[in-house]
Parts: sequence; C-alpha cells; structure tokens
Amino acid sequence: MSAHTVTHSVDLQPLHTFGLPARARELRLLANTADLLAFARARQEQKDFLLLGEGSNTVFTTPQVDATVWKVALLGRQYLGCDGVHHHLRVQAGENWHHTVEWTVAMGWGGLENLALIPGCVGASPVQNIGAYGVELKDRISAVHAFDLDLQVLRTFSRDECEFAYRDSVFKHVAQGRYVITAVDFALPVQWQPVLGYGDVARRVSDLGILSPMNVLKAISAIRTEKLPDPAVLGNSGSFFKNPIVDTAKAQALIQQYPNLVNYPADHGKVKLAAGWLIEQCGLKGQVLGGVGVYSKQALILVNLGSGTGGDLLQLVQHVQSSVQRKFGVLIEPEPNLIQA
Repeated sequence: MSAHTVTHSVDLQPLHTFGLPARARELRLLANTADLLAFARARQEQKDFLLLGEGSNTVFTTPQVDATVWKVALLGRQYLGCDGVHHHLRVQAGENWHHTVEWTVAMGWGGLENLALIPGCVGASPVQNIGAYGVELKDRISAVHAFDLDLQVLRTFSRDECEFAYRDSVFKHVAQGRYVITAVDFALPVQWQPVLGYGDVARRVSDLGILSPMNVLKAISAIRTEKLPDPAVLGNSGSFFKNPIVDTAKAQALIQQYPNLVNYPADHGKVKLAAGWLIEQCGLKGQVLGGVGVYSKQALILVNLGSGTGGDLLQLVQHVQSSVQRKFGVLIEPEPNLIQA
C-alpha cells in the first residue's frame, strides 16, 4: 500500500505496543519518496496527521484519533564498508530495531549488542537516543538521514548536529515535526570492546563461556526477557519513565537519607537516579488502577492488564509521578509519547 491508497477507520490497538483501544480516521504508509512528498503536502495543507513507527514509543490514550496516521515503512539494510577503524552501515528507518541488532552481531560487527530487545524501529532510535546497559546510541551512530518537510529535500545530520543527550536529541526540539527520519548510519568499532559494567551482564556472559558480541547479546536478551513483559502477552511500552537526572547536591542529600539509592554518574557532573527504584520505594510495584498497573516484576514498566483505557493510564501516570515527587522531591517524566487528542 502506498500513500495514495487510504485505509479508513483504522484500529490502532495492534499498532501500538501498549494496546489501548483507539481508532484513527485513516492510515497511510510511508514507503518511498513519493509517499514522503505526499506527506509533506498534507502537512503544508495543515491536515491533522501523526507519524508512527512500530508504536513502542507512542501510546494512544484517546479512543478516537481524529487524524491520518502515517506509518513509516522504509526498509533495507546496507554495509557501506570498513575504514580500518569502523564498520559503516546504513539501515532504513522502518526496519525493526532488535532484528537489526541481531543482524549486525550475526555478521560479526560488535557494538550494538547491549541495545538488544529495545522495542521499536530504527528510525525512532535517534529521536530518543536509546540506551541500555552502559551503551547509548550516540556511541555508535555516525549520521541520520531525514526528509525535510519544509524544503522537500533529503538532509543528512552529522552526529554532532543530532545534539544527543540523555534520551534526547535535536529531533525532539527544533527539528521536531519538520523532518521524517529515513535512514540511520552506524559506525561499529573493528576493535570490539565489551561493555559489561551494568547489572548482571558480566556474570551472565561469563556463564556462557566465550566473551563475544553474540554472548553479550544473549545475556542482555535473557536479562530483559526476565525483567520485561512481552507486549504480545501484556501490553506495555518498555521503560515508561525516564531516569531523572539531578545535581550533585540533591543526589548527596538523597543518598544521605536513602543509602541504598541506585544512582549513576551523568554528564556535566550530574547524577542519574534509577526511576524504577524510586517508584518501588513508594510501594507502587504491582499496584493496579482500573485496567492498567505497575508491573509486578519491574516498577519502571506500566502494563495494560487487558482491559485498560487511556483514562486509566493517565490517572496511573499522575499517581506514580505525584508519589515519587512527594517522597523524594524528584519529578519523573514519561518516556513514550502520550497521544491525548
């Protein structure tokens, strides 16, 4: 289906991993340049629209989305060569993220294995600057290709131009809404260095025997599978809240009061706190509100218990935020994009 073929009154429930009931006015696919041009024209005409990848970072909290949903469907993976220091790859935006990680490791190119099993598509990965177990996307990316909807031309953003920060990038700010990411270029080190300093990763890899990107991928996948529910079984969006970053004085005051506070060094001398730990200390792990709840095995995950509504979720989000704010004086913010209109 191209952008010129329209599917009307689309059920969005299977198109976002949280799985709340919602319908859209219509659905179109972005699969080629003609589709991107059609999307640009719709934007110029100020028609209501919403760009969607795999729906892992988008949660529809309203039963009726009065807009056209444009789903990214640009596919393809390409090896660009090796300069002796890095293997260079280009992956189209619609490719599944985890399948891409598996592909790189199977081909013998290490560097993305710590980011295994993060839900979503490749095009969404630079927007969030996805990260896990000591690796962030900014450590492995070389460029982002995007379609400029204003000028209707392709543009390449260098790594610096992406302005990466913790779960943040230029695509969340000045570039938001103007560009559609079409492909991402990766630079993976020829001399692979494992990153094993987070959680239980080192022990898991040791148990598997040989230290290799494939065994790191297996270890990370096993840990995530144990911690995170399968969206096909229990609707969720992965980590629902960002780990808050606070200044050193605030962190030290909290550590003095809560010696077991889970924390990590962040950029610019600041400190990153574990949002899941904060939520769990508020006694919210396993708590249910209507048809949604805080996952019983990992407090950072909110789940759809099968009968959840957008109203249930918004109430739960507010409850979790206010509980953490009252106890710790820290604001935690949602990671996914909550569509409320």
